[in-house]
Amino acid sequence: MILFLSVVLVIKYPVAHLLFCPQVFTVLYNSDDNVLVAAPTGSGKTICAEFAVLRMLQKSDGASARCVYIAPVEALAKERYRDWESKFGQRLGVRVVELTGETATDIKLLEKGQIIISTPERWDVLSRRWKQRKHVQQVQ
Repeated sequence: MILFLSVVLVIKYPVAHLLFCPQVFTVLYNSDDNVLVAAPTGSGKTICAEFAVLRMLQKSDGASARCVYIAPVEALAKERYRDWESKFGQRLGVRVVELTGETATDIKLLEKGQIIISTPERWDVLSRRWKQRKHVQQVQ
């Protein structure tokens, strides 16, 4: 069970970007709280995830930090991979991987990746046996 200490909910009128709200930035970048962000398309949810990734990288020793970004469909996962490989991979030297759906390949990708991008179905296959996979246990 995950307890969300902070919930960001934009119901009817999306702001230009959620990060213009000081509370959103503070909880994402300056705390270790679990956060649920629920907002319409185009309101800045991906940027919120990027700040959470930066927080993880800042706090860790680098190599042991792992996070998973779940995209609802494969096309969005591929788009996020291309974008984050450029932002985090090429610029910061972070290992960004996208799960393929092949279990043996995905286990190897999981071992080397710091930012793992997946669809719900692909992550489900790997995480079901989490007790036997130490790299799944290391996801923050």
